[in-house]
Order: sequence, then structure tokens, then C-alpha cells
Amino acid sequence: MVNEVTNPTTSLREVSGWTDIIDESVHASDDQDIGDVEAVNRDFIVVKRGFVNVHRYYIPIIKVQGWDGNVLWLSISEETVKANYERDTTPDPSTYYVKGEEDKFTGTQWKEFRRIEPRYTAPTYTVVPRGAQESPIYRCVLCDTTFSTDEEFSRHAAAH
Repeated sequence: MVNEVTNPTTSLREVSGWTDIIDESVHASDDQDIGDVEAVNRDFIVVKRGFVNVHRYYIPIIKVQGWDGNVLWLSISEETVKANYERDTTPDPSTYYVKGEEDKFTGTQWKEFRRIEPRYTAPTYTVVPRGAQESPIYRCVLCDTTFSTDEEFSRHAAAH
């Protein structure tokens, strides 16, 4: 009996709104990781990148495409983020929701929090129970040809 399972470490994280995305990863539209959310308010997210050499990006919420369960995606490229939104100031807890400083934030009505389809799908693995005698299949990633032995596969790979 063969079972298909997904990788449990890539499960989707449920968030209910803007304040739940603090410390979550932010990717630009070109799939570049630009940092983690440090603070939010009604109009901006503050993304912090680095620990020693810190960069902060104050990005308008209108530039956020949505949350896919793992990453907050922007509708703009990393180049655009760096060119237009980098600032050298720490978010003020009286105007930004900052983790650990929630009591200082005066709050306001939040804009819609959009959820989007995941851009990454967790791979599925075939699990063969112990004692089962199922021979492995070797697949060439270049031409999608399958082989029943590792020797055949090695000869094929060497010919590429």
C-alpha cells in the first residue's frame, strides 16, 4: 500500500488581519525576500531587513497584493521597493502597530486584508510502508525519461 503525504512543515498559517502579519516574511513581485513586517498602520506596512545593517521600507498598503498563507506578497519589484520606500526611521508606536508596543498604538479602522492563492505548492511524497517491495523509479529532470535502475539512469545522465 502506497500513501501520498504532503510535507507538514509547509502548512499554511492562518492570519485574521493586518496585526497578525507582524514578523511575517514579505516578498516582492519578482519573488525577492525583502524582509519581515515590523509594523503596520492603516496606510503602510514597515518591512525590516537585516539585523546589523538594518534597512526599513515604508510601503503603502495599496502595494500589498495579499497573504498566501506563508508570505505577504507585494505587487511591486524589489528594485521599486529599494528605490522609493527605504527610510532611516524606526516606526513610532503611537502611529504604528508594533509588536510589544500595542498599548501605545491609538488604532484606527483597517483596510481590507486580502488573501491570495499560494504561489508555492508543497510537494507530495510517496511513502512506502516498511517491508513493502516496491522498486524505485529514477526520473531524469532534463527530459522526463524514467529508468528502473540507477545504472541505466547514470548512463543516461552522463550522455546529457
